[in-house]
Amino acid sequence: MTDIPIKTEEEEAEKKKKKKRFLWLWLFFMLLIGIAGGTYLYFNHSRFIPKSQLMAGDFLPNQKDAKKMSDTELAKYAQEAVDASQFQLMINPKSTISFDTQSGYIGIKNPKTNAYPINVRFYTSDNKEVYVSGAIEPGQEVTSGTLSSKLKKGTYEVKARFDIYDNKTKQKRGQQFAVVAMTVQ
Repeated sequence: MTDIPIKTEEEEAEKKKKKKRFLWLWLFFMLLIGIAGGTYLYFNHSRFIPKSQLMAGDFLPNQKDAKKMSDTELAKYAQEAVDASQFQLMINPKSTISFDTQSGYIGIKNPKTNAYPINVRFYTSDNKEVYVSGAIEPGQEVTSGTLSSKLKKGTYEVKARFDIYDNKTKQKRGQQFAVVAMTVQ
């Protein structure tokens, strides 16, 4: 018969302890390596700013076709820029609508001096939309229109919202508001 060595519980517990210590030391060692590597990368690469080199053609070339603008040309150019950025709001403060037809006088103008087309919407005090003008190009006006929602007889304080659009892209650029006294009779 052969003798098979029997491991005691103490030997197995000791072996588990050694294994645990080894794992903890291994994790601690990996953590130290990670910290050292991170520190190295931070201090050596975070302040790296690539230097651009100057090429022979990177200098401002000599003047060729440019000329100095006269004071009148400069003033005209500046005025065109100012005119293009301005918007004049023109709406009659009183509007009269027939109760039977729900249509009547609506006085909206988009003067030629404006550079942008507009769309005007009327809202009652409870934010109910009652009229939409559709596109009004510079130089056009709306003198009469029909309400999109029926109103009872009476006088209403209506908020007119002017939506201003870019004349090339047709995207909305902004909005302005006015108040109109609308009488339905």
